[in-house]
Amino acid sequence: MKSVAQRQIQKQTGAFYTPENLARLLARETLDAWQTLYPTTPLKALRILDPAAGEGGLLLPFARELAARRAAQEPNIPQTKILQDIVNRQLFAADISQTALLKIGLPAAHIYHGDALAHRGGKSVLDTWGPFDMLLANPPYIGQKGNAALFNKLRQNPLWSNYVTPKNDLLYYFFYLALHILKPGGLAGFITTPYFATAAGGKVLRQILHDKATFLRLINFENQRLFKQVSQHTLLSVFTRETLNSPCKVGLQTLSIIPVKELFYGPDLFLQTQPIVENQNLLTRMERAPHTLGEIAQISTGLMTGCDRAFILTNTQKNALPLTQKELAKLKPFFKNSNISAYVPELKSRLWLIDFFFPKDRHLDVQEYPHLLAHLTQFKDKLLARKQNNNGIDKQLAQGKFWFASVRRRLNFEGEKLVLPHRSTEVKAAYVNGPWYASSDVYFIVNPKPPYTLWSILGLLNSAPYLAWLKTNGKRKGELLELYSAPLKQLPIPTLTPEKQARLENLTRTIYQQVGKAENTLLLKKQLDELVISCFD
Repeated sequence: MKSVAQRQIQKQTGAFYTPENLARLLARETLDAWQTLYPTTPLKALRILDPAAGEGGLLLPFARELAARRAAQEPNIPQTKILQDIVNRQLFAADISQTALLKIGLPAAHIYHGDALAHRGGKSVLDTWGPFDMLLANPPYIGQKGNAALFNKLRQNPLWSNYVTPKNDLLYYFFYLALHILKPGGLAGFITTPYFATAAGGKVLRQILHDKATFLRLINFENQRLFKQVSQHTLLSVFTRETLNSPCKVGLQTLSIIPVKELFYGPDLFLQTQPIVENQNLLTRMERAPHTLGEIAQISTGLMTGCDRAFILTNTQKNALPLTQKELAKLKPFFKNSNISAYVPELKSRLWLIDFFFPKDRHLDVQEYPHLLAHLTQFKDKLLARKQNNNGIDKQLAQGKFWFASVRRRLNFEGEKLVLPHRSTEVKAAYVNGPWYASSDVYFIVNPKPPYTLWSILGLLNSAPYLAWLKTNGKRKGELLELYSAPLKQLPIPTLTPEKQARLENLTRTIYQQVGKAENTLLLKKQLDELVISCFD
């Protein structure tokens, strides 16, 4: 059992040791791909690198699998002798932990103690070994948040400076390293989270992988908890440093063979990591739709206060303050994403937003709101310490004006809108007309272009076809759909005849009116699903 200190070190370094069965699977899949591409190449000629090797959690199971396969090619040599040859000659390892590296048992000339992403004279520190036939990696999982020094170092590195974008993860750079140090046609086998496949910050990585590599194998383990130390999701990927026309095998128990042209989809080049087996005909028709949701409506996140404890009051806090009518007018009903259900959100607020935002309230005389000012003054030091420049808030903070919240979108929170939680196991689009404020974990849809209306969009979003689309083509974290700006804007929208527009709107209104009143709306929802399907004929 690991001590608290050991677990803390793992969290800081992003290092989590690969389970044996997962390492064996990666070895089999990588070698299967190699022998499919290069059936006549002697396996004893391979040179294999793990740039984040740790204690050899990937390399040693790989060596045993390679030894068994070499034995079939070299029947006159004992397998134990083949294994020793692999360890002595074919494997290379780098890691920041010298203690871990020494446990692998490789020759000193085949280990590098240090940062594999570092450079000397514009070249990778591992270039003296390369190029390699194979690279295996379970890279560290470290995001930019709280690690500015690490990513500034990457930004100053001539090898990776062009790749540093907001919301990167350190593991992205091990993909770049693979493309840098592999031979043309070389293979990489990775164990990572699947998040890079759809993350906004992974778009540059996906573009480069799309242009310079070909995925041959993808296994997304969904909610299987393979690493005992963390509840992360796991993706096994095998790709070659070559642009081939080879399809990718996706999935494990359920398997799809996906053509290379269909593996990346949408303008952000999301990577398809799930098997495509259900509703494929419908999804293909949806993909051909002439419009996207981003073309026919405005999609925006909610607001950001910069300090919710300061700007959001509970009912108890509100009632404890002797607020004037002028102050009460500055309190807006505030909701959480958990207050949203399909069609109808909660409308009775238990939270209240202090609506002081710059630049809307640039001429605000805060002294006219003494009780709200007294409340905010309790958080003065924290509010002044905010490092934000949205809407010019930094200049206001520099003048000591701490009472402004950070970002209020150019959005009419008082008007007609659809609201969606940014994460959910299903689509929960809801209609509301009136004051309904929320943070940036809620997405708002407003201003539809005719002939579309919020009611027709509401029906489309809450239908089974759109759930199937998002589960197959959308952004996911395990079972949760991530209904962020990009996947929402890319949702396909069909051309609606006046008849279907009217039917869709009327059916959606009927369901909306019966939610919470009628015991069963299943028949109405089934009719809605059938209608939406017919819209894509």
